[in-house]
Amino acid sequence: MLIINKSGGGVVLLRGVFSLILSLAVLSSSLAQEEARGVLVHSEGSLDGYTLIAPQFNQHAYLIDNEGRVINDWDFGANTREVQLLDNGNVMVLRAPLEELDMSLISLGYPVEGAVAEHTWGGEMVWEYVFRDPAKRQHHGIHIMPNGNILAIVWDYHHIDEAIGMGLDPAIVAASFGDTEHILPDTILEIDRDSKEIVWQWEAWDHLIQNLDDTLPNYSEPADNPHRVDINYHFHFVKGYEENEPEDWMHANAVFFNPRLKQIALSLHRFDEFWIIDRDTSSAEAKGPAGDLLYRWGNPAAYGQGDLVEDRKLFRQHDVQWIAEGMPGDGNVLLYNNRNNVVRDDEPSDYEYSSILELKLPLRDDGSYDWSQDAEIVWQYDE
Repeated sequence: MLIINKSGGGVVLLRGVFSLILSLAVLSSSLAQEEARGVLVHSEGSLDGYTLIAPQFNQHAYLIDNEGRVINDWDFGANTREVQLLDNGNVMVLRAPLEELDMSLISLGYPVEGAVAEHTWGGEMVWEYVFRDPAKRQHHGIHIMPNGNILAIVWDYHHIDEAIGMGLDPAIVAASFGDTEHILPDTILEIDRDSKEIVWQWEAWDHLIQNLDDTLPNYSEPADNPHRVDINYHFHFVKGYEENEPEDWMHANAVFFNPRLKQIALSLHRFDEFWIIDRDTSSAEAKGPAGDLLYRWGNPAAYGQGDLVEDRKLFRQHDVQWIAEGMPGDGNVLLYNNRNNVVRDDEPSDYEYSSILELKLPLRDDGSYDWSQDAEIVWQYDE
């Protein structure tokens, strides 16, 4: 795990306890080896504070100081995806549920997801929400909003015939889906912290476009409508190779809310993009044009405005977020760009590396975006 000082480029512990939440699968094996434990670099300029570490596929989370001393160790009783420290000293954990879920519609899933729970400093569970809807399977990240509500990513079940009826190319189905009879576009749910009710949702399914069947109402050229999602952009099909789980079409892996803009950023792993949508809508409004994409960046080939090799800037990215108010780069977007320049994930590359990007988006004063302008990379780490 490397934590980077933006100003100096050195490897240091950078942020305090409320500004750094990591969930790294590789850490699980590292922590199991005594010789791999401990802080290896602690140089001048590192910010004093604590770091919260949540090894994926492990039921523990650890709070450490800059010397590597364990300040607290939580055992959640089930494997976790991520853990976030709250202002009151409790932690919110995304983990496997402690009950069997209905898998009749969606068998695809990860054994570290399906429930969100709050635990005290001492480990007592004081709140829990379990995603029990068999047609909406929670996966990957959550985001805690300033009002305490929780944004969650879920797969949204649709039969493959329904997708074909929305303009999905049968050639893609024949080449890629095999015996799979459904597709799982992503949906964002907002869950009220107190009532545990879903108080808002946005479905990618409501914003599809296609240029295959001109008899359908969503027919148009994706290149002319970048604010909508091309149902026929399937990454592995476009790149010409087979990939497991074709139903996991978008594979959103991060969601983040900006309270000043009242907008949500969503990282789409298989689109090599992040999207921005408007949260300042009702659920009904979000189903219509008001719910179309406000902005997208990373892979113009996904909407017919660029080349997959020459113009793509993101490569299976994770952890998109706005930099918090008062921090250096306030208002810019920060993300982790995996596997830079790897065109095909099924083929090894002679030169593979990852990077961290900070982007200044072409944001107008009214909160809209200038699509004619590219985002500016104002800082990056790719050594």
